[in-house]
Amino acid sequence: MRILVTFAIKAEFSPWSSRHPFVPYEFENWETRRKFDLFKANIGPDEVTVLLTEIGGENAAKAMLSIPLEVHDVCISSGLAGSLDPALKPGDVVAAQSAETVDQTSKAASDPILVELAGASGAKPVNVFLTSKKIIATAEEKESLSQKGRVVEMETTHILAAATQKHVPCVAVRAISDASDEDLPVDFARILDSHGHLKMGGLIKEVGLSPYRIPLLVQFGRQSRNAAKSLADFLDRYIPAISQNWSRVAHPKVEEVSAT
Repeated sequence: MRILVTFAIKAEFSPWSSRHPFVPYEFENWETRRKFDLFKANIGPDEVTVLLTEIGGENAAKAMLSIPLEVHDVCISSGLAGSLDPALKPGDVVAAQSAETVDQTSKAASDPILVELAGASGAKPVNVFLTSKKIIATAEEKESLSQKGRVVEMETTHILAAATQKHVPCVAVRAISDASDEDLPVDFARILDSHGHLKMGGLIKEVGLSPYRIPLLVQFGRQSRNAAKSLADFLDRYIPAISQNWSRVAHPKVEEVSAT
């Protein structure tokens, strides 16, 4: 199988990339000039492509246009996310039935079979991921969104919509980096660029104004690394589960549609 996995930034991908022989990659005979980082590795019998979309919906949509989506059998939108539900804790891996933007102008669904396989591989099923245009930084903001969804992130709806448009079965999967009652330790919009790289001037200013945030920042960094590791563990179970079961569970569905 050819499986596409997306992450926003390299820090989300790094724990998984360290376990497999991922190398930078270019699709042959593809007319779009590469802006977004792309990697490929053979994992068991499967060819896995990883696309780093950068942070935010606009970047995610552009990144998905930068590759030939239709050559893939399955697309997994992954990365880290904030919890909107007290039952979802840092380190939990969740799979959503659907995703929608906070303003509800765009919605997209995960493939039900892929959601089922994600649950069997250890992900907690949830109804909706909310895709926000900005980083949701405070417990108060999370509470205000909690009636709309159970997880908040910044790319999923756009990735699922792009895959659906090309008729590629897709699924939304994320690992929780921060709890629903947890404020982020700094304003990450000021200290990260779209690649997830630190702006040192912004970090020094943020920490300098509020030195008490340093332990909170260290704790959040630890949580994020642990969440990325949990996601890597999940993907190492999930990719083989898809490979082993997809033809058995998906083909009858395709044949049924063809016969009607």
